[in-house]
Amino acid sequence: MTSYDAERRVWSGPRVEPLFDPGRSAGDVVMELLRRDPEKPVLIDADSGQVLSREEVRLRAVRIAQNLSAKFGLLGGNADEIVTIAALGSENLIPLTVALQCLAVPYNALYPHYTEGEMVHMMKQTQSRLIFCDGLNYPLVMEAAKKSINGNFVIFLLHGSVEGVRSVAELLEGTGVEDEFEPVKVEDTTKAIWCILCSSGTTGQPKGICLSHANRTSVFVSEIFSNLTILALGSIHWVSVAYSYDLALIYSGVVVFTRKPFSADLVLDLLEKYRINALNCQPLYANAVAQHPRAKTADLSSLKLWGIGGYFVSDSVRDAVDAILPHGKSYTIYASTECGLIASDLLRRKRGAVGTVFPSMQIRIVDDDGVSLGVGESGELLLRRAIPFAGYFKNEEATRAAFDEDGWFRSGDTGYFDKDGFLHLGDRKSEGFKYIDHVPPTFLEEIIAQVDGVEQVCVIGLPLEDKSGELPTAVVVRSEEHQVSGETIADYVASRVRDHMKLRGGVHFVNDLPLTSKGNVKRKEVKRMILDKCEELN
Repeated sequence: MTSYDAERRVWSGPRVEPLFDPGRSAGDVVMELLRRDPEKPVLIDADSGQVLSREEVRLRAVRIAQNLSAKFGLLGGNADEIVTIAALGSENLIPLTVALQCLAVPYNALYPHYTEGEMVHMMKQTQSRLIFCDGLNYPLVMEAAKKSINGNFVIFLLHGSVEGVRSVAELLEGTGVEDEFEPVKVEDTTKAIWCILCSSGTTGQPKGICLSHANRTSVFVSEIFSNLTILALGSIHWVSVAYSYDLALIYSGVVVFTRKPFSADLVLDLLEKYRINALNCQPLYANAVAQHPRAKTADLSSLKLWGIGGYFVSDSVRDAVDAILPHGKSYTIYASTECGLIASDLLRRKRGAVGTVFPSMQIRIVDDDGVSLGVGESGELLLRRAIPFAGYFKNEEATRAAFDEDGWFRSGDTGYFDKDGFLHLGDRKSEGFKYIDHVPPTFLEEIIAQVDGVEQVCVIGLPLEDKSGELPTAVVVRSEEHQVSGETIADYVASRVRDHMKLRGGVHFVNDLPLTSKGNVKRKEVKRMILDKCEELN
């Protein structure tokens, strides 16, 4: 449970020793884990039915590592060597990530369905000479690479085939010296990068979040889970999905994954077929499954733990999920890529709260002047984990701005602690919001401003009834000489963004937008104005 230091005004999670020595590399730890119960399944491809044992994953990882070293001289120690992965789950994805960890070579995990512009933005920074993707997104990845990478690069397909394009199968060839393989030694695990994940892009293009080997190995504590069958929804660019794979590796479980797009029917099929014990997902998905007509009759008796992550998880969503679990329960996860697990109510739920502070995490609440606040007082959450993340890739300015003068991470989230030590979240300090994935308003505003006839624009999120997400909505002032239609604006946006950023909340036209004395749009006032308008129409 949470402890509170009233003098310092700091809330802390329990002090728990990590399961592994943070001084060990991630590759060293994972190789040890895979040698345990070598014949036990660890990966199940729900699309193909392929099952891989822990030994099969280990052997594939060793061969990939040895072949990458032999063919490309890939080995840790080169600070500029970063491999790009833009792929959905497949039987060779985890062997690849394990191989890279063993070589001490960081990888940048990109959302496989990023727009070309988003991929170019990250690839220009990482300059990867080795890229792994799927057959389905190969044309997109190839175009992005050609526009961003200086010099030669090679693309391997992890799943699917394209004529003339190399396959990961080439890296699975036997070497004859597999038994001699040892993971590369890492001198400073707090600085050596394990992987680079991308920020949500709430304020524009995504930033590369550098996570060290010690960040990975220190997050796991005593074995409170074991032998779970876990459903992974999504790709490893989401830290929650990467965490699901780690749960299986570390706690002797098995992960069931799929490349198919989300649908409630698909999730219910997989839960029943594979007797899933645990899964993590976002509120929108959880609510869709819980509200599906099949949910009341589906056999979900095997499901013990349903983690729901996201900024806000309403009690109505939690109640709906709990109602379909005869032998399990839902729990809220509040986390960030930079700081990992922050708070959860896995042990005890309190309505309206996200839970108590996670082990090895500390939280302060501060006002706009940085003054620490006490119980019941709302402000910005400052976070401190035992081992801080290693900064934003090639972005020292953003890294410096992310921490205060005492080394506390500025979360951009607001909230307060009650007298029982439960954390309650408020509005985001940043202007971003979430619909399936994060939506950066300024990014959409820049696109809409390109449409002829748009004089001013403000993008807001209109909350769904159950508060599981917010619909991207444009509020537009039209120029006098051009009566552009809402359909034209929506279509223009839809052709340039990922699906979750489309203007599902519609386009609303107003005569003017409320502005501050500095000429900035009062976004909260605009949101209230549109909410009032919607209420009047209803």
